[in-house]
Amino acid sequence: MQPTDPIVVEYINELMKRGLRQYVDLIIPSDDVFKIGREYAESRKSYAELLDALIQYAKPRINGEVAEQVVKNYLGNVNVDYIDVVAKGIAKWYVNILRLFNVVSFSGYQPP
Repeated sequence: MQPTDPIVVEYINELMKRGLRQYVDLIIPSDDVFKIGREYAESRKSYAELLDALIQYAKPRINGEVAEQVVKNYLGNVNVDYIDVVAKGIAKWYVNILRLFNVVSFSGYQPP
């Protein structure tokens, strides 16, 4: 399953363009993502808690320079933490994958 968030897609494209494939490899969903998903499912934690855990997992794996360029290109010159923006998109991608593989499921409201 490919990411659908345009910032994440552009982040990956920019990494590849710059020859930084190792950063792409760092964010590809791994066993660790599934482990986090299973832990949250077993403890019946909320969507927000799972999303936050996955954001924290993704953040150290993001190239800050590329994240800044991509977010600025997409959103303009805004006052945001560029790594957080990219990490949130990656975390949502992970949640979609975890749902696809029936690792997690949520009822009720979930942010888009």
